[in-house]
Amino acid sequence: MKVVRPSNPPRSKFLWTSRAAILTASTFLLGLFLPSLIKGQGPLLLIATSASQPIQNRRADADNLSRMRNVSMIRRFRKNGLLIPVPVRTRYYYLHAVSRNYRYLRPWAKVFLDRLSRQHYARFRRRLRVTSLIRTVAFQRSLARRNGNAAAFSGPLRSSHLTGSTLDISKHGMAGESISWMRKVLYSLKKNGYLYAIEEFQQPTFHIMVYHRYENYVKRHKAIERKKKNDRPAERIASDNHSSDG
Repeated sequence: MKVVRPSNPPRSKFLWTSRAAILTASTFLLGLFLPSLIKGQGPLLLIATSASQPIQNRRADADNLSRMRNVSMIRRFRKNGLLIPVPVRTRYYYLHAVSRNYRYLRPWAKVFLDRLSRQHYARFRRRLRVTSLIRTVAFQRSLARRNGNAAAFSGPLRSSHLTGSTLDISKHGMAGESISWMRKVLYSLKKNGYLYAIEEFQQPTFHIMVYHRYENYVKRHKAIERKKKNDRPAERIASDNHSSDG
């Protein structure tokens, strides 16, 4: 009697299934135990879920963002003003291990980095350490080969770094107060629909995709600040006149 042995599933399918199972289990355990480990920070945790990549890709599609196929495409987008260069070092942040070809962001993501790092420096007197900006398909494919936790380079689960609207800020060397402040700021902006943020723990970073609408948020905020400044002299004059009348 001939015994029919079940065929082995393709290795790629097995690896994909294994990664999905690990991600699901990790997400469950983090959601269950981590809030109690980080006292008072439960609601502010920015934990990755199985929906994280699809959410970012839907936003990229809604904002009509192209994914960078190669370095030549980055250069073409930079020439047309669709990407802008990010300095290696400023007073408020610095790039760590980011190659020259990948030191670019979408304009609104650069505004976010400048604004966040300036606010962080004003509060803690320490610069932010930025470890990743834009990536290409080739870069992401190479990263996926050596890092099992890296996002895909194609399909609905591909990395939002390909759009140029995403950056990673390292928690390396950050004090507890600084990390808590980052959580609160990112959680607030995420809740109000200006970005999508994930706090990673295996590789200690904040992964942040900045939405195009963040530009409008900053413009409104600056307009409010200008109005407050313009109103102050009138308030002082009114106060002085009141004092003299008394």
